[in-house]
Amino acid sequence: MPDQSCFRQVDEKHVSAEVECMVWSPKMDLIAVANVQGEVILYRLSWQKVWMLSSVTEESQVTTLAWRPDGKVLAVGYSSSRVLLVDVENSDVLHTLANVGHVTALTWISKFPQKVEEVSEGAESKKGFFEDKSTQFLPKLPSLNKSFGNLNKSQSEDVVEDSKKLKGQTDLNVLLVGSQTGQIMLYAYGIFPIGCVDVVIPGDVQVCRVLSVALSKDLKALTAVLHGDDQQLYQVVYDTSLLASRHTELSLLALKYGQISTLLGYLQSTIKQMSEAWEDILRTMDSKLLKFAEKKYQMASGTVSNDFLELLMFGTPSEELQTFLLQDLTEKGLKKLGHSIETSYSNIQKLVLKQLQNVGQAVMYHLGDLSGMSQWEEKFGVLGLSNESLQAGISCTGSFLLKACELQLVIDSSMKNFKAFFRWLYVVIQRLSDEPVPAELNKMTQQLFNFVAEFLKEHFQEEFDDDGNFNEGKKPGFKLEKVGQYLKNEDLHDPPDNENNPWVKFLETNPAIRGSPMLYPARNNKSLVQMHEELETCLENALTKSTGSICSSFRCQHIYGLLNTDNVDVANEISPKVEQFTLSSGNENFLYSIFTADSLPCDRFYVSRHPTTGSDVGHIELAALRFGNLGAGLNLSLNLSGSERLSLSGSERQSPHKIRDIACYDEKTISVLLVEDNDDAMPILVQFPLAALSDDYYRDVNMIGSSVDLGKIPCANGGPMVPESSYKKLENMKAVSFAVSGTRKVACVLFSSKRRVRLFLMDVDEEEDEDESEAGSHDNTAADLTAGEGSNDIEDEDQDDDENKENTSVRMDL
Repeated sequence: MPDQSCFRQVDEKHVSAEVECMVWSPKMDLIAVANVQGEVILYRLSWQKVWMLSSVTEESQVTTLAWRPDGKVLAVGYSSSRVLLVDVENSDVLHTLANVGHVTALTWISKFPQKVEEVSEGAESKKGFFEDKSTQFLPKLPSLNKSFGNLNKSQSEDVVEDSKKLKGQTDLNVLLVGSQTGQIMLYAYGIFPIGCVDVVIPGDVQVCRVLSVALSKDLKALTAVLHGDDQQLYQVVYDTSLLASRHTELSLLALKYGQISTLLGYLQSTIKQMSEAWEDILRTMDSKLLKFAEKKYQMASGTVSNDFLELLMFGTPSEELQTFLLQDLTEKGLKKLGHSIETSYSNIQKLVLKQLQNVGQAVMYHLGDLSGMSQWEEKFGVLGLSNESLQAGISCTGSFLLKACELQLVIDSSMKNFKAFFRWLYVVIQRLSDEPVPAELNKMTQQLFNFVAEFLKEHFQEEFDDDGNFNEGKKPGFKLEKVGQYLKNEDLHDPPDNENNPWVKFLETNPAIRGSPMLYPARNNKSLVQMHEELETCLENALTKSTGSICSSFRCQHIYGLLNTDNVDVANEISPKVEQFTLSSGNENFLYSIFTADSLPCDRFYVSRHPTTGSDVGHIELAALRFGNLGAGLNLSLNLSGSERLSLSGSERQSPHKIRDIACYDEKTISVLLVEDNDDAMPILVQFPLAALSDDYYRDVNMIGSSVDLGKIPCANGGPMVPESSYKKLENMKAVSFAVSGTRKVACVLFSSKRRVRLFLMDVDEEEDEDESEAGSHDNTAADLTAGEGSNDIEDEDQDDDENKENTSVRMDL
């Protein structure tokens, strides 16, 4: 019989390394591919490389991939206990989830979009208790000039403000992470930690890994399929009604967390830029002074500070100091160093004024919003938002702003001090060189004399140990100024003197005011870097304290074992395949789990459905499905009742097809990769309509008990239920797995070598198929598709099939 399927092959391509997993984008004709080398590569439908994300570490492997529902962010799970959120535009890592355990499952779901009337009512309700006006009151953050991390690439202001890619997020979406130790972590928008569910199986069974985890799109139920150390499967269902009833509040809380997290990342990059800028300006002077000090120490001829003080007092330098000033430092070097210090001071001052203070004020604004939310117990109290911890965060932010102001004053003072010190050195070098000294620089007042003496005494105190090294193993160097101490992760060696500060004296005489929570504590002995670390810790505690409250509300409805009595070889570890999704039918929503009880290939798979709405909420039903002769007896099957069809399918006990892989095509269709049970082993790609499994095929698990013997579940024959147009034999290939997308109507089948793929267009109309046949070019078809809807966010590139062309890939070192 000729092939009547609506699938059309568009291309066949080689890959550079063995493929481990593939996932299609839900919004664009893009596919993310992870290989055995730990790399993630993004391809177009034409198999043109867009970018490549290098492996995190040599030992780290990519275990799973998941797309954010809008297709703008890709989540990459690693065996090294981390998840990276990657920008699809340029492969930038937007966010990192660390310490999540060996990642075994990733799912990113979005809440059902609201209906038109619900959107109108929801907007009014949302506006009634909160409206984010931060864009109206807060200045936009300027882009940083230098490249330090992901935030500082001369980006536009909009990109800097939205570094987490959260703009335009209306309906709540949740990233679920399953680990090898049975933990399930939930993250709103992929960044805000909702909480962690630690699955416990009754008895002595330990969870080996979470195979799959899903949240219903109405947010009312969470289900997971797990693999125990007894080589059996377990399914657990949790009631997550709190997420459904408070999804708007949770969305607001998560977006606030994203805004503050963005500001903290920007703040960290700013401080890093300040530190690196300052390290550059004193490197030359510091190294020269160090060599001079070591030389004097070895010659036992005194110290550098004594030489400079003698020069100041008597006007005559020692022989070593004269050589240092004329040959090592030089007039030209002194001018260059002075200009460098003045420029760096000015740049640091701008960073403090325009960025540190703006970021601190923005954080304070958002914390004020959250503090107001926490006062509404009815709306946000159940989420665990604590006003006490938020007030601690506000106080810490105020202390950070005070430290930034303190640094600003120190910079002003230091600029004046350095100018005077360098002016004196310049006059000395000119005189030693017998060069004329400008009249305006030749005057040495008593005030300037006292300052230079104090400056030398304070900043030229080098000390060596018995081995000729600086004491306490510290990094050699001279304390030439007071700004650098604020950019180190250690207490200030020269804190500001507030003895004559009128405000401090006022507080000392008014203890009642001194203890007011409205006053922010001044941490005199702490550096700016230390205050920044305290701020990050304090804000993280304040914003994530609610996570325990949310997950503590989850109630375990069901947990039952899926015992596979047909699998007698339980000594060998099995690797089942699991897919989960939500189906909305009328006024009812179902959470489906499709899984195999054996490692692939196997002869059957199982379908579990759990209603989250309606009268049967909490009842779990299970069906089994295998595939006999495809299309055989389809007309007869359609004319029979559900029970008669089950009887007919049950009469054929042995299936002529093995299941090689299964996947969810869309909410109504299951894609199955079959292998004929013969020597040729020709693979067949099947689109199975889920509606063909009527209610008669399901068995109520609640009536069975805590353990389900899968071998006793009546197995339906899905072969007669598949129309001839819904399957295609894949000639001249041996397939091992595939990836499909119902929204993009595409499929990618992987050869058994894992080094070659075959691409298909699904659901092709007959007229379109005839037109494309006349065109006669698969490559042009693929190129036209990638340039269509959904591909505008990726820049157009030349369509080149040469696998050696690397200029379209962007490598990113992590």
